[in-house]
Amino acid sequence: MKLLLGIGSLSLNVLLILLLVQTASAIICYDCHSDQGTCNEGECEGIVCIKMETSNKDNDRKTIQKGCGDEHEEVSCQQSGFGSKWMSRCVCDRPFCNGDQALVEAGLEPSSAPPPPGHFTQFALLVAILVFVGASCSLIVIATICVQFC
Repeated sequence: MKLLLGIGSLSLNVLLILLLVQTASAIICYDCHSDQGTCNEGECEGIVCIKMETSNKDNDRKTIQKGCGDEHEEVSCQQSGFGSKWMSRCVCDRPFCNGDQALVEAGLEPSSAPPPPGHFTQFALLVAILVFVGASCSLIVIATICVQFC
């Protein structure tokens, strides 16, 4: 009987330790949403902190969403863009690390957001159009010379 009690209390101790370890790994993060471009309000508890930012160059709209993640993710920031739309998603694992300046200080986010990739896409389109027009004009000149001298 004593042996069973010893095993039972050992199991209970192991369970308590696991519960404490799991609780200790949770962190507090900002939990907010803003269409005004920034927010450092509210709190949530999770394994990681997350900050998502979206912007649209066409209408100068910028949205920030901050919160917690319940699963471990690699600490990083990823950006993507398509046309005039741009999105950034940052994950960090320190208390309140999804604050505006905290991500900059951690080296995960630049101090000012990069211009949306759509800006570079429009420039590339302009260059392509100029090359096409230049090549077309060259062909017209060559054709005119050939007609007169050939």
